[in-house]
Amino acid sequence: MGRTHRVVSATLIALVAALLLGSAPSAHAREHWFSGDGYEFWRDCSDVPDPIEFLPIYRGNERPGFVDLRRSITRNGDSWRVMQYTKDKDLGLTRITAGRWYGGMGADEWPAGSRDAARHLERFRVTTWEIDGNRYSVDPSCVVVLSGEEHTIGFYNAWVRFSDPGIHTLKITGRQILDFFFIDPLVEAGLSDPLGLEGRRVFLAGESRGDLLDDEFTHTYELQVSRY
Repeated sequence: MGRTHRVVSATLIALVAALLLGSAPSAHAREHWFSGDGYEFWRDCSDVPDPIEFLPIYRGNERPGFVDLRRSITRNGDSWRVMQYTKDKDLGLTRITAGRWYGGMGADEWPAGSRDAARHLERFRVTTWEIDGNRYSVDPSCVVVLSGEEHTIGFYNAWVRFSDPGIHTLKITGRQILDFFFIDPLVEAGLSDPLGLEGRRVFLAGESRGDLLDDEFTHTYELQVSRY
């Protein structure tokens, strides 16, 4: 499948920042996060921290996009291409900066006015973050959907910040809990569908491709934290 509007990059960070300008300022009281040994895990569903960045969700040689399972199913007489939102990945050594909040799996950009940003987050759950072996559950209602003139952005409001340089481990786990029928974001934005299906895609509940078929998708990182 071709590239999708899955922009986990400086572009997405800028879009999130711009859309948050009109909201209440970020709070910095201690109760907004859990403190660990050299890190903090954001837990406040009502607010977004600052400054933020997104960890990579693709390996260096990996083409951005959903996982094409190369089969289709029929629904109401139409053919829908079966995709998987992501798969198990070891993203390896990832360099980040102390003092910044980092998000990961579950952040996506959709065309302006798209209902699929919210619908997707209802059907795909980021369930846990495991930081240096310490496991934290993610509230399934802790999602943010921001609508702008050109984009709609959805993400799980879960973040980690490290206070000092060093090496840390991170595992982010998600699950496709319900089937999700949607139109490919690029097609919804006006581009042609290379599969000739008018953009019809579906994520089926569970997991079809991964290192361990346990109905969970896990992104694993070794984080090398440096100073600003």
